[in-house]
Amino acid sequence: MQRLSDIADYLQARVVGNTALQVEGLCGLSDDLPGRLSFINKTNQRQAAASTQIPAFITRPEHQIEHKTCVLHDDPEYAIVRVAQLFQPSRLSYLDEAERHPSALVHPTAQLGQGTRIGPHVVIGRDVIIGQGCELFPGVVVMDRARVGDGCVLHAHAVVREDSVLGARVILQPGAVVGGDGFGFLAHGGEHIKIPQLGRAVLEDDVEVGANTTIDRGRFTDTRIGRGTKIDNLVMVAHNVQTGSQCLLIAQTGISGSTRLGDRVTLAGQVGVTGHLNICSDVTVLGKSVVAKHVLHPGTYAGIPIRPVAQWKKAVARLYAAVKRDEGKRS
Repeated sequence: MQRLSDIADYLQARVVGNTALQVEGLCGLSDDLPGRLSFINKTNQRQAAASTQIPAFITRPEHQIEHKTCVLHDDPEYAIVRVAQLFQPSRLSYLDEAERHPSALVHPTAQLGQGTRIGPHVVIGRDVIIGQGCELFPGVVVMDRARVGDGCVLHAHAVVREDSVLGARVILQPGAVVGGDGFGFLAHGGEHIKIPQLGRAVLEDDVEVGANTTIDRGRFTDTRIGRGTKIDNLVMVAHNVQTGSQCLLIAQTGISGSTRLGDRVTLAGQVGVTGHLNICSDVTVLGKSVVAKHVLHPGTYAGIPIRPVAQWKKAVARLYAAVKRDEGKRS
């Protein structure tokens, strides 16, 4: 339970209504749960909010709701994200009981920062350096010479291969693999000869990597994921890919080797990108699209292969109109 006055102090916000009211959690407007705190962003949501069982809302000062307690904030959605941190439940009691579980295998040369907690069956290799305040959940493997910055969270069965580098506050969701071998083979004498992958995988500060996502190490130089980039589940990033800062790579997207992304590039679900391409900053590619050429101008794109989204919509509309005409002629 959290008292609204305490929540307001945490947000540096003001409460209008019952400051002593306590809430047991959060909910969305459509969830309509008693005892919860919700939020609205728009004037046209006020009437719906007033008719709910929800006792309290975070609202803009000009969007106060009659007969509800309101926490006033200029950006309610951002505020509710911050408040959600107060309600996060515990994740694994083992990490609360000891800094290092007795089943963990930590090489004597590894360096662990102050406050870092190591869960059951974690393996940490030779000359690894892990910063302060990190959490490594069960089954995590950090291989030789890897570097993990301060405040990182590595969830169960995440793997950080040798020589990989994680900046500060990186989050690896369960099963994420950083620094696996790139898919490199040379056809010789009727066989596929494996090409050693000698580069690293480098994740800059504040990167998050989704469950069962893979980021391959470079062949000779680094694969690099830029600061603040967020990667969804089941994404494939091939060797020597470079992303700028604040990119979004969304579910089942695949990026082929040596492609470069600028800043703030969004690749929506199941986007495919062929290799050795450049995508400039401020590009959005809609779901199930294929990028087969350089993208040199900011904007939104879609299709196979991609086109500017307005052109793609016209093409799809004409295609279906033609199909409808043909069906009319046959009937």
